[in-house]
Amino acid sequence: MKKRNIFLGLIVLGLISVVTVGCKDKGPEDSDSDDEVTPTTLTVDATAYDKWAYVSFVQGKVVEISDYKTDLSWDMALHRYDVRLNGGEAGKGKGAALKTTYTELSAVTSIPASGYITDVMDSISLSMPPTHDYQPVNHEASKWMVLNTTSMPPSYALSDNVFIFKTAEGKHVKIKFIDYINAEDVKAHIKFTYVYMD
Repeated sequence: MKKRNIFLGLIVLGLISVVTVGCKDKGPEDSDSDDEVTPTTLTVDATAYDKWAYVSFVQGKVVEISDYKTDLSWDMALHRYDVRLNGGEAGKGKGAALKTTYTELSAVTSIPASGYITDVMDSISLSMPPTHDYQPVNHEASKWMVLNTTSMPPSYALSDNVFIFKTAEGKHVKIKFIDYINAEDVKAHIKFTYVYMD
């Protein structure tokens, strides 16, 4: 009888061990994918011709800065349909852009090792009718908007592509631009959604 009780006790202990191992809590390293992460969505008023709107991805908002060339608190800036990232000619950060072939954020699951484009100096329009100035701009990131100037007035169309931007700190953000007109039908109100990848 005693042996039988010991045997039953060992069976119960074994079952408890199996259940405990099977019910292990998930830690951060066990999380499935960033598809479960809710994207951040922002709308930025980029209507001004004479200034840029600076965005911090980590803060999820437009930020005030004193000098874009030395300030690391911003990641992306918008001026009408132009995009500036905190890197290259635009700042001392690690900002750069890569246009992917994907059209859904959830489809971008890995970080490319190369192919990123940094900001360069180029002519941008500072008023309407146009006057121009040479300022840093990221041509790869600016492909979010397809501008057709073959006829006047020019026509605009959103790119359907997802981009990967490097932040000022060198982190990677997958981003998709989803609108450029607000509820009052005013253009250059840029709406986008993004998710950190690392």
